[in-house]
Amino acid sequence: MRVLITGITGFIGGHLYRAAPKDIEVWGTYLDTATEDIDASRVLRVDLRNQESLRAILDGVRPVAVIHCAAYSRVAFCESAPTAAWEMNSWVTSILAKMCAESGHRLIFLSSDMVFDGTKGRYKEKDEPQPINFYGWTKLAAERHVLNAGNGSVVVRVNLTYGPPVASGSSFSEEVIETVRSGQPYHLYADQFRSFISVQNLAQCLWEIALGDFSGLIHLGGSEPTDRVTFARKLAARVNLDPDLLIPITSKAASPEIAYPKNNTFDLSLASEILKTPLLDLDEGLAVEYPS
Repeated sequence: MRVLITGITGFIGGHLYRAAPKDIEVWGTYLDTATEDIDASRVLRVDLRNQESLRAILDGVRPVAVIHCAAYSRVAFCESAPTAAWEMNSWVTSILAKMCAESGHRLIFLSSDMVFDGTKGRYKEKDEPQPINFYGWTKLAAERHVLNAGNGSVVVRVNLTYGPPVASGSSFSEEVIETVRSGQPYHLYADQFRSFISVQNLAQCLWEIALGDFSGLIHLGGSEPTDRVTFARKLAARVNLDPDLLIPITSKAASPEIAYPKNNTFDLSLASEILKTPLLDLDEGLAVEYPS
């Protein structure tokens, strides 16, 4: 049984590769960064914007499912390079969704909590999306292509994910650790609330979804929503960082030119109902990602 992971050398893609069940033959694509941690014989360097290459990969690998992780996920980058962001995040996903529907491949698309405006929090799958930054709009457009394609496709909205990378890429928690350990202060948005999820916990959930029969839209996040400052202080206590270098600041003061949602926490009732994998709270997730 073959599964194709786009962006396999990225932060989430690398963890998906490591967490794959033993009976799954994992293939992957990457664009910029190769890694020795992943079997090179099944990893293909390809620009997904090339439709001929994308079709050739799907026809050659013939996966039962495609987990689509590849994206431009930095909010600031998407604001500064909207054409590139739209092409990669939305257009590529639309082409992939169409090809998967035509060929009978199940598509699992990783979206984001950034499709919401952050005015209320505890968002359910049925809540109306309303992005307030360009990254969020690219993801929302991609979601609609995937859901319209049918064929058992799944849109997984993922909340802020933490943990160390196993291949390449980085995360919020790693940025905090690297900055503070270098002796520099790390400025934290005190007015942002998220449902932080451990990347290993996320990978387990994604495999369960990919190999199951659920289709449609689902939210994934950690079971203990909190603000960035509280999260960073728990992380600091876990990995022995100087808490005095964690500096609270508002998102508006730090990035006045970019709109960030204030409260994009998730209601996780659906995930808790259909998944056997438990969604971890902060202490559980930090213990998994940063064991003592």
